[in-house]
Amino acid sequence: MENSFISIVELEDLPKFKKLNVYFSVKIELSHVNNNTIQPIAFMSESIINSADALKCWFALSGVSAPLQTCIGPLPSSKASVVRWTSDQADELIQTLSPHPGSYRISVMLEPLEARIWSNNKQIWAGLIAANRFRICPPSGLGYWSRMSGCDIVNLFIPLDLVDQLSFQRGDLKSLELAANMFTSDRHVLDFVHKILDANLLAGPLANQFCDYLVSSLVIYLLEHYTKPLRQTEVSSLSGVRLRKVLAHIAESKTEDVSIAELAGLCGISESHFSRAFRLAVGLPPYQYMMKQRLIRACDALMSANNRIVDIAYECGFHNASHFSRSFTAYFGMPPASFRRQRRSASQ
Repeated sequence: MENSFISIVELEDLPKFKKLNVYFSVKIELSHVNNNTIQPIAFMSESIINSADALKCWFALSGVSAPLQTCIGPLPSSKASVVRWTSDQADELIQTLSPHPGSYRISVMLEPLEARIWSNNKQIWAGLIAANRFRICPPSGLGYWSRMSGCDIVNLFIPLDLVDQLSFQRGDLKSLELAANMFTSDRHVLDFVHKILDANLLAGPLANQFCDYLVSSLVIYLLEHYTKPLRQTEVSSLSGVRLRKVLAHIAESKTEDVSIAELAGLCGISESHFSRAFRLAVGLPPYQYMMKQRLIRACDALMSANNRIVDIAYECGFHNASHFSRSFTAYFGMPPASFRRQRRSASQ
């Protein structure tokens, strides 16, 4: 192959990957492929999980075509979300796990799972994950996985704001991050998860409030037992209230262009300082972040509404349909119309 980039590769064609015998569903840079490393040139969305539609979109983009068995949230107080999904079939496609910059994701295996998992482009797991194990996935960082068995998985999306708030109430003097990178057994975590799943039975009409209480209790427990100091290189001067103010302003300006000068002015810092601090805090330059948020809103609209594509383009801040189509295709690997057809057929 003269072209160094491909979209779908049968790994039998690649000598280094003969043992895997699976297919890629993301773009791979061939010059950097080896047995333990994946280097993407195109990746899926970095969606903030702030609505049921965004939640369903995240799972659809991560290769979950089966209906979600349980989908709770965002909850009224904690803003956390809980999803359970099951499958009795293996899926040996290497699927993309999109970042979720506004939340930690706690992945809980209720049944044994045979899987391969990559994080930050390095393989971190290959083999059987025992039942009743959990792992805390950080907000940023691209991941991949493939399943060689069926599954029964619960994902809890825990907002960073909730973690920060409870950490402050604990009196923590240093910035902390939740950390359980490898699959861990903890009966207390499993007890919280099962009570959340049984909330309707246990709490009836107050199930959402019951779940809010359980989520907050779970975070308090995790802060006590599963934290480590945030590395200084990861700390940005743009954090806390100032970062939330900037992200809220961007979210409110759905159809309008927002300048770097305007955002820097909200924080009272120079444009160059703001750009560096924003990239360190979010992982993307401001303009790329704003473009991605528009594309995520468009993705939600394509999946949940019957509006014309040209109308969705204008509602999401694109000045014309051709610009929207080019941007969407470059980001998701297919035109908006094809994306809508594929996702709707997969959900039927």
